[in-house]
Amino acid sequence: MMTSWYSQLDRAKTAGDTVAVARDFMATWSPEDLALLPATVRPGRLRDEEDVETLHEMLVVAYRDSRATGRELDALQRLTSFMVRASIRLAELSGESSGGSGGIPPMSAGKSGSPAEE
Repeated sequence: MMTSWYSQLDRAKTAGDTVAVARDFMATWSPEDLALLPATVRPGRLRDEEDVETLHEMLVVAYRDSRATGRELDALQRLTSFMVRASIRLAELSGESSGGSGGIPPMSAGKSGSPAEE
């Protein structure tokens, strides 16, 4: 179930944990599942956060340009959604490790205009 994979991403404490969850998620895809994806976005080995980010960017482009339907579209949507979420988690962790919000103002800031540099 996709929700448990998303929960695992949410619980990831480091970039390495996030990559490990992404790697485990990809391990659940059979060769038949992977064959449903456009050849340009069939993932190779996910070694680090750069690999996750690169795959995320390629998937977004492939999804935007796709004319897939049925099972092919479903596979592309599932993988794209997961990698978008993994990328978001990496960005959150990057912001936490630098002691700031990663340049992303909190949604509940309640201020108008751009956030001031602190």
